[in-house]
Amino acid sequence: MHWRTSITDPLRIDAVTVPGTSARIGMTICPGKKYPWGRHGAWHRDLEVDLAVIEHWGAHTLISLIEDREFETLQVAGLGEAARARGLDWRHWPIRNRDIPDERFEADWAADIDTIAARLRAGEPIVLHCMGGLGRSGTVAARLLMYFGMPASEAVQRVRAARPGAIETGPQLEYVLSVSAFGTADL
Repeated sequence: MHWRTSITDPLRIDAVTVPGTSARIGMTICPGKKYPWGRHGAWHRDLEVDLAVIEHWGAHTLISLIEDREFETLQVAGLGEAARARGLDWRHWPIRNRDIPDERFEADWAADIDTIAARLRAGEPIVLHCMGGLGRSGTVAARLLMYFGMPASEAVQRVRAARPGAIETGPQLEYVLSVSAFGTADL
């Protein structure tokens, strides 16, 4: 089996620029993930190497969009603590894999959005990650762009141009196109 590592496949952070700011929203795969069943190969990444890439990229905030159980599945149970040890503000806004944000996400969003938006307005980059950096990461990146006034269809276009394959499911696309950036989806 060929293992893809942090050395053979350095962490790639694709980004969109936040309207009216110099801040970037980065989207990436789960730092440090170890996962032998990936669609594009088996992963055996190094968490510290990947977090160093995120830090070097300039992020001040790392938001994990994976579910609680995925920290164990991907063998990154210490991700939050390791991120904080590097001085990153780590947040956890879980969303089910290949799904759309639910009530728990909305509560996390409401609790944190003022802080995250203030950081972006100040030009501080943030990084979002899920398992593969596509579905959940792209969905939330688009929602953040919309929070800053970008129309939903343009947010989708920008996110997908930056990270091909992002917002990967039909329900995720429908969610982005129907959500109120400040509140909940108008479904």
